[in-house]
Amino acid sequence: MKNSPGQIISASRRTDIPAFHGDWFHQQITQGFVDVPNPFSNKSYRISLKPDDIGAIVFWSKNYKPFIPTLNKIGSLYKHRFLFHFTINGFHDRAKQMFEPNTPDFQTAIQNAMYLSEHYGKETVLWRFDPIILSTITPAEERIVTFEKLTEKLEGIVTRCHVSFVDLYGKVQRRFNILERHNEIRFYRPQFFEQVDIARQINAIAENHGISVFSCCENNIAEAAGISKGHCIDIDLLQQLYPEIRFTRQLKPTRNECACFASRDIGTYNTCQHHCLYCYANN
Repeated sequence: MKNSPGQIISASRRTDIPAFHGDWFHQQITQGFVDVPNPFSNKSYRISLKPDDIGAIVFWSKNYKPFIPTLNKIGSLYKHRFLFHFTINGFHDRAKQMFEPNTPDFQTAIQNAMYLSEHYGKETVLWRFDPIILSTITPAEERIVTFEKLTEKLEGIVTRCHVSFVDLYGKVQRRFNILERHNEIRFYRPQFFEQVDIARQINAIAENHGISVFSCCENNIAEAAGISKGHCIDIDLLQQLYPEIRFTRQLKPTRNECACFASRDIGTYNTCQHHCLYCYANN
């Protein structure tokens, strides 16, 4: 076991590195470090990417297909100590065009999830049905039916699913308002009891397919619905998968009700090309 705590790299909450910046990521690994701009001061700070300094890398993406060649190059270097957050919302064509215009269709995403699961283990692929957006074209009933279809396809490929309802940050709310003005669509925020009911149904469906549901924030909803509180950066899972590494157990939430453990994010805001309607990382 390593004497010093294994640093966790988050790649990245701020942009989709696997989908759009795989070559850049490989270049940074080759040079052994990355200079990351502070999103508030714009001053850069340096983070080591040397294998001896890294306990694990947690990736976040909606499209891992472009990243597979990079994973093949760096896998043995980091002894394949990876986790893959993988957002698969399964929006139908009209909703996808409005909410996630540049993401792959869900069939392609599921094929990519299968590849990751086969090569790195199903416990490493963390499906995100996130965020849950309720609207006149994606009512609760449609979201639940879609979730069930996805769980049927992802059974045996993943063991975990992280869920949350959309957070209407100021810039996100403005985008929603603009979309409503120019399209025949209305968004609505369900009341607490409605959110709990949706979460309960999702949890029951997932259990039938051998998938455990975890909340991303949403603590009160999770407690009322009987869903486990999630840690997107999850030391318990990492320690289970990679017992040879001593990970720090310092909690470092990134927002209200977040339960993530400490990690170093190497992404840069305003560099993701998915242009999702609900994104907080792009202006």
